[in-house]
Amino acid sequence: MLVAAGLVSAVSDEPWYVVVATLGPLVAAFGAIGALIVGILTVRQRTGADSRAQWWARVQWAVDLAFSADEGKRAIGLDALALLASSPLAGPDDDAFLAGLSLDVLDAAEERGAGDDADFVPADDDRTPVRPSTARPVVRVSRSEVAAARLRVVTDRGRGRPTPAWIARLAQTSDVRH
Repeated sequence: MLVAAGLVSAVSDEPWYVVVATLGPLVAAFGAIGALIVGILTVRQRTGADSRAQWWARVQWAVDLAFSADEGKRAIGLDALALLASSPLAGPDDDAFLAGLSLDVLDAAEERGAGDDADFVPADDDRTPVRPSTARPVVRVSRSEVAAARLRVVTDRGRGRPTPAWIARLAQTSDVRH
């Protein structure tokens, strides 16, 4: 209060050019603070845009692998897409796009008998499971089908949608390495 009273008395006692000269550094300080805030916001926006561009470049790389004719590359691409889908940089529209990339692979598995009543065995597992005659059918699945199921689980979670039970079970199928 005392400062304000001193400023009022200084304003009324001094000529206008002295008052302006006194307030000049204060105005410059406000301008500098404003410029600092704009600079910080610009750097944050640019950093976010750069991160998003790098994320998208990785998605493109993984999509190329996911559509490879080689089973191993396809599985790596789909696994990479599942990791990228779990990134905070992936939005709901991105999750929908990435989920769509798993549709053909999962449809092919479903046509071979994958469904709610099937058990899944990795295709590279040479052991024949011993099963009672009343057991559910066994469907041999490739690494890329398991990776596509994992991608679908991640993207469904990101979109807040339930994953069909057979896809969730397929996603938990372990790889067998010889």
